[in-house]
Amino acid sequence: MHIRKYITRNITRTLYSLFTAAVILLPAAWSAAADFEVTPFAGYTMGGEFHDAVTGKALSFNDTSSYGIMLDFKQAEDSWIELYYSLQKTSLKADQGPFFGNPLFDVNIEYFHIGGTYGQSTGKVRPFVVGTIGATYMDPKGAGLNPETKFSLSLGGGVKFYLSDHVGIRLDGRWFGTFIGGSGSVFCSEGKCLIDVQGDVLSQFSANAGVILAF
Repeated sequence: MHIRKYITRNITRTLYSLFTAAVILLPAAWSAAADFEVTPFAGYTMGGEFHDAVTGKALSFNDTSSYGIMLDFKQAEDSWIELYYSLQKTSLKADQGPFFGNPLFDVNIEYFHIGGTYGQSTGKVRPFVVGTIGATYMDPKGAGLNPETKFSLSLGGGVKFYLSDHVGIRLDGRWFGTFIGGSGSVFCSEGKCLIDVQGDVLSQFSANAGVILAF
């Protein structure tokens, strides 16, 4: 258990370091293009269900608000490289049984992703599609519970409304798939795990709205 905790902690630190380094270095790498967008956003994230292989019961995350930031660097006229970060503060609840609907414990879900968008390059209204890959970091707030870091990807699309050359509004929707691996245990403490997972992918859906600041 100590080894697992050590590995999880170091994976998380590595993800934070890589994300921070990308935020610092990528603007310089694309400075020649002189096209860079920062989009702080607020959203609503839904879904996320576990099936317990032992009890057969379902546990799911509450649908709650989320927020984050998108950094986009123009690569070509119709494509952008994107860094995406979001945070959802939610709770895990039982979908059936005597504790139906009651929160079991709070969980912070963070997505650290990199990918790109492709879409219309001219006009005030510009639709696009987006795809990213990265990591999902699930941090349970129950006493002694260990966080989980899993590989994930997202697919989605949206539209940008440019009010001027430097300000706009961005609306997008995304599906996030976090790969659990078919079996295993999550949210463990001192050798005991709350859930023996059955299934391959944990799915969530997010709708976001943000303000584009273009440079």
